[in-house]
Amino acid sequence: MPGKLRLALLTALGLMLGPLSAWAGPRELVLECDHLPPACNTPADGSPGFMIDIGQEALRRAGFSAQVRIVPWKRAMQDAEYHNDTLIVYFARTPEREASFRWIDITNQTTFAFMTKEQAPPVDTLAQAQMLGAIGIRAGSSVRSWLIEHGIAATMLQESTLETMARMLKAGRVPVFFGAPSTFVPLYTKLNGSRPVVGAPLYASDNWLASGLGFPAGDAARIGAAVRAMKADGSITAILAKYGQ
Repeated sequence: MPGKLRLALLTALGLMLGPLSAWAGPRELVLECDHLPPACNTPADGSPGFMIDIGQEALRRAGFSAQVRIVPWKRAMQDAEYHNDTLIVYFARTPEREASFRWIDITNQTTFAFMTKEQAPPVDTLAQAQMLGAIGIRAGSSVRSWLIEHGIAATMLQESTLETMARMLKAGRVPVFFGAPSTFVPLYTKLNGSRPVVGAPLYASDNWLASGLGFPAGDAARIGAAVRAMKADGSITAILAKYGQ
C-alpha cells in the first residue's frame, strides 16, 4: 500500500476512534459489598449506603465509574481477590487476608460491641460474654479472628447472616451478638420492632478499600490518592454525617 494512502487511512481511523473513545466515558470498575445497611444498601433501601457513596466518589475522582454489586460477603471477597477490575469496600485488614489483597487505603473506622435483646442486661466485656456460653457473629466477619485472638473459643461462635442473627437474638437462640452497632441495630430494630441493648465499645477497626493483587498498581495509586483527598477535604465526614454516622 502506498505510503500516502496508508497515512490517509490511519488518519481517518484515528478520527473515527477519537469520538468513540470520548463517547465511551470513564472505564468502569466493579465495587462490591455485602448487604449491610446503612453502609452498603440495595436499591430497595432507598439510598446507596455510606460505604458505597464513599467508594463511588473515590472512583469518580480517580477517573473511573463504578458498577455497584451487593452480593454475599464471601463472594465479594472472592470476586475482589480474583478479578482484576473489582474492588471491595468496608473491608477489614486481618492476618488471614493480608497476603491475598492489595490494600488501597483506609476510608473510615467501625466500632464493635456486644449486643443483647431488649431488656436484657448489657454485655460490656469478653468475660461477661464467655459466661453466656455462645456468641453470635456475622458469617465472614473479621470479628471472628479478633474474638479468637482475645481468648474466645471458636466452638463458642455461631455464624450466620446478619438478618438471621437478628432473629436468633430476638428468639433467644443466641444470648449475645458481637458486631458493629452501626449495621446491626438498624436491622434488628426493623425486623423486631425494638432496639437491642448495646454494650460498651470494645474496639474499632479500620475500613479499607481493597482489591486483588492483580489489580493494576497505577489505578490503585490513583484511587488511594482520591480517598486521601476525600479525608483531607471533609468529604468522607460529610457522607457519614448524611447517614447519621
